[in-house]
Amino acid sequence: MTIIDPQKVPAFPVYTLQISEDRQTLTLDGAQVPVLDEEDFIEAGKNAIIAKLANHHLGVVRVRAIDASTGQTWDMIVAATGEVLDLTEQQEAELAATARRQRRTKRLMIAGVSTLTVLTLGGIGTAVVVANQPAATVPAYTPQGVGATLPAAPPPQHEVTAAWSHPTREGATVNLISPDRLLTADPEGTVTGRTPATGQPVWRGDKAPEDLASMHQGIWAGNPIYAAAERNELRLWPVDMPYDTPSVAPTSIALEPGQTARTDTHIPYIDLGDWYIRVPDPAGTLHEVMIPPGSTVLDVAADGTITTISATTIYTLDNTGTILNEQKFTAPKGAMKYPVRVWLLDDTHALLAWDDTERIMGVLDTTTGSLLFSGTPRTIPTATEPLLVDRDAKTAALGTVGIRYGANGALVDLPSADLSAIHGNLIYANTNNGPATLNLAAPEAEPKSWANYRAEDPAPVLVTDDAVYVVATQLENTTVYRSNKIQ
Repeated sequence: MTIIDPQKVPAFPVYTLQISEDRQTLTLDGAQVPVLDEEDFIEAGKNAIIAKLANHHLGVVRVRAIDASTGQTWDMIVAATGEVLDLTEQQEAELAATARRQRRTKRLMIAGVSTLTVLTLGGIGTAVVVANQPAATVPAYTPQGVGATLPAAPPPQHEVTAAWSHPTREGATVNLISPDRLLTADPEGTVTGRTPATGQPVWRGDKAPEDLASMHQGIWAGNPIYAAAERNELRLWPVDMPYDTPSVAPTSIALEPGQTARTDTHIPYIDLGDWYIRVPDPAGTLHEVMIPPGSTVLDVAADGTITTISATTIYTLDNTGTILNEQKFTAPKGAMKYPVRVWLLDDTHALLAWDDTERIMGVLDTTTGSLLFSGTPRTIPTATEPLLVDRDAKTAALGTVGIRYGANGALVDLPSADLSAIHGNLIYANTNNGPATLNLAAPEAEPKSWANYRAEDPAPVLVTDDAVYVVATQLENTTVYRSNKIQ
């Protein structure tokens, strides 16, 4: 018999088992569970949970049971071996202890208290209060889905079994948003931050964007946040959260028709058009700033200063729009206006695109204001195409354009393919002939396949020095796998 230790069970995922209001149906995470004649709801639900654990290569999971007919809820932990631990008594004791501590320390969960940090995240003048809480001690963690066989062949020199694996959303990618945090999409619509080596969940946010690659880490009111522009809103999540918090909800800022939000800058901002942007002040209150006409935003720095670029000048503005500095800029031959698109490659390099009399792209050194090199690509990538960057190697890929912006910088024409990852000079892509790599250092970046099981095998969605991450679907179950590099 397995002894369940709640301290060793991750705070998430949390399965939801629900009995309908008319007590006629049972669902597990929204999927109907068949109930046999000889079974009751509890037994049927437990069996469905165990089956799902087996499919997802998990050993134990937290479950919230809901009886919609009475409104009653209770939490439990279920092991793949069939053991069940009811957490009701433990939670009641913890709630009582928490209440005593709150009375003793007189903590107030409202705005205006010194232990709270105020972030103004809504529309102009709208305030949101985020508790400034220390992270709890994280218990020992056992990786989940260890040894699961990858249903798609990984690149050479990588294990065919997983170091860890977890359920994810169909069509999802992953996002190494910082060296110690990997974002994965959950089937129920949330996003989980994991320790890359073990898959341990350390953060969870509600309302995951459809494309995790669109999430960026930035600053708002001096606090680290994750930001994503999704549909008609800008979403902001706090980066820090206590371990025992199930998830954090984003603050959503509505975007009106014609407005767009940019999140790859150090501070996110909203483009209103007509040379106006909306940025937060140091306290987090959104306000409107007019930028120099005929220019576009390069970056909004962590200190709130705004940098824009025109056809001839790079401007530095303070947070209110006052011009602090003007630096002459020499655009490439054939570029008559300001860049039509800007992508930040890293803290000191930006990729610029012009589409005037001819198509031109180039890399700008943002510390000196000098264009390092430029070229004429076949097409200018759209604003929605994913940008892949290896900051250590100073390489990038975007649409049909490869970029080397270190020594021997150059633009490289790429064949049309579904690009998925980049590491060093190698770009990983899905092609009609199966997953392949494109070498930015080669005279011609032609696809090179590796031995695979099927032509439809997916290419990795992320490649690092020590592992690849593959998202694959089997029998309607989609899983993200980490495959370690063979040493």
